Amino acid sequence: MKKAIIKNNIILLLSAFTLFFMIVFIAISNFQKSNQTQLLSFLVEEIELAYEGFSGTPTEFVEAYQNDNDRRITILDHQAFVLADTHDDTVGTDKSGRPEIKDPGTVYTRRSVTIDMDLLYIAQVMSDGNYIRVAVPIEPQMIVYTRLVWILVLTSILWIVLYYLGLVQVNKNLLTPWSQVKKGLIELNRGNYQMMSLFSPYPEINEIIHEMNEINLETMKHLSSIESYKFQLDKILDEIKQGVMLFNENEELIYFNRDIQSYLGLTEEAIGQPAYVQIRDYQIKNAIHQSIEKHENFVFDAKIDEKLLEVKVFHIAIRHESKSNASVLVICKDVSSERAIEQMKRDFFSHASHELKSPLTAIRGHAELIEHQLVKGDDVFKSAHSIVKQTETMTALVEDMLMLSRLENLKEKQYVETRLDTLLTSVIDQLNPYATQRKMKLTKKDQPISMFCDPIDMQKLFKNLIENAIKYSDENKTVDIVLQMEDDRVIFIVKDQGFGISKDNQQRVFERFYRVDKGRLDGGTGLGLAIVKHIVMKYNGGIDLKSALSKGTTMTVSIPLKSSK
Repeated sequence: MKKAIIKNNIILLLSAFTLFFMIVFIAISNFQKSNQTQLLSFLVEEIELAYEGFSGTPTEFVEAYQNDNDRRITILDHQAFVLADTHDDTVGTDKSGRPEIKDPGTVYTRRSVTIDMDLLYIAQVMSDGNYIRVAVPIEPQMIVYTRLVWILVLTSILWIVLYYLGLVQVNKNLLTPWSQVKKGLIELNRGNYQMMSLFSPYPEINEIIHEMNEINLETMKHLSSIESYKFQLDKILDEIKQGVMLFNENEELIYFNRDIQSYLGLTEEAIGQPAYVQIRDYQIKNAIHQSIEKHENFVFDAKIDEKLLEVKVFHIAIRHESKSNASVLVICKDVSSERAIEQMKRDFFSHASHELKSPLTAIRGHAELIEHQLVKGDDVFKSAHSIVKQTETMTALVEDMLMLSRLENLKEKQYVETRLDTLLTSVIDQLNPYATQRKMKLTKKDQPISMFCDPIDMQKLFKNLIENAIKYSDENKTVDIVLQMEDDRVIFIVKDQGFGISKDNQQRVFERFYRVDKGRLDGGTGLGLAIVKHIVMKYNGGIDLKSALSKGTTMTVSIPLKSSK
C-alpha cells in the first residue's frame, strides 16, 4: 500500500509537472519571440534613424558598424540587391527571395551561409525605397532561454525530491498506524489480543485506532467465550465417556471428540471429509446416509476391534439451514463391559438357580420318602445322611456367594497383622484328611511372613487353590505348595499334577460357576476361583495360570506387601 501511494503520487506529480513545463515552455517561447521582435524592431529603427541622418554612401555607413560583431547590417536597393554588408564584401547579390525582405517588419530565424551562424533577421523599407536589414546572433538569446529552462528543471527536481521525502514521511505517519492495526488483527486471529497505541499525529486516525481497539477487545472476549465454551464442551463430551460425531448434509465430518477418535481410529485429517473416507464400518456409514436421506433415527450395536459399541444416529438438521451446518449426530458408547456384566448376571442367576435347585430337589425327594414312610430302617438314616450332605452343599454355596458379595461391597478394611506361614499350615492341616482320602501328598515350602490383611481373605485364598489342586488331580499325585517373599511381594504357588486346563477354558475359569466338565463330576460350588480372583484384586495383586491338558496346573499369586498397610 505504501509503495502504491508513493507511486501514484509521483505519477500524479510528474503529470502535473509535465503539463506545467509545457505551459511554461510555450509561455517562455512566446515571451522570447516577443522580446526578439521588440529587440530587433528597436535595433532596426535605431539604425534606420542613423542611416537617414548619414550623408555618405551605404558602404561608408556599414563600415561604421563593422567592429560590432553582434550586429550584421545590410543595405539593399529597392529591388533587394545588396549595396553593402558589414559581414560580406560581395555586393549586387539578389536577396529578394529572403522572407524578411518579403515581409518587412517581421523577425525570422535561419542559418546564415555567409557567416555560418544562426541569426535573427528583420528588414525595413526606408524613405528612399532601399531596404535596411539587421541580423543578430541567436545564440545569446538561446543561452538565456536555456539557463531559464535548466533553472526550472533543477528547481523542479529539487522540489520533487523534497516532495518525495515529505510524501514518505506523510505516508509513514498515515500507514504506520494501519500496519499496527494489521498486526493487531493478525494476532487477534491467532487468539492474542494486543492494545494498539495512539501515537499518530492525526486525530482522525487515533480515533479509528481507538475504535479498532474496542472492536478487537470485544472480539477477543467473544473468541475467549467461544474457546471456553468449546473447551467445556470437549471436557463434558470426554467425561461422559461417549464418542460424538457431527455430519453436515453432504455427509462430511465437521466434529468429533476424543472417545470416538479412539473407537474408530479417526485422525485430524478426517474433518471436512465424507464419512466413507475414515469410517470403515458399513452399518454406521449406511445409518448416517439413511438419516440424511430419510430424516430417521437409528439405534444399533456395532462390533469394532473387539469392542461392542452402542451406536445412536439422530437427524438434527433444521429446515432451510445451510448444508454446511450439523445435520446428523452420532453417539457411540462402549458397552462391552456392560453387556458382559449383564451376561454374567444372567449366567449367575441361571447357575445359582441350577446349583440350588439340584440339592433342594434331592432334599425334597428324601424328605417325601421319609414323610410317606416309603423308607424304613437303615434307609431312613441313609436318606437323612443324604439330606445333610445336600444341605452342606447348599451351605457351602451360600457361604461362597456371601464371600463374593463381601469382597465386592465391603468398603472398610479391617486388617490385622497375620502370620501367613502359620495360616497356611492351618489350612493344610484341614485339607490333609481330604488329600489322604485321595491318596495324595501335600508338600510345603514356606518362609515366615507377616502381613496386614484380613485373615479370612488369606484363608479362603489358600484353601480354594489347594482344594482345587487336590480335587482336579488323580490319586497318588503330589501337590507342591510354596510361600515366599520376592522384592517386597508375597508369592504363593500351588503346583499340581492333575488333569490340566485347555487354553479355551483358561480364560474363563475365574468366572462365577464356570467349571470344566471334569470338575462337575466332583461337585463344588463353582465359585472358588472367582473368590480367589476378587481377593487378589482387593490386595492389588496379580494371578498367573499356567496349564496344559494332562500336564498339571500351576497357580502363582503375587501380592505387594505394602498394599496391606
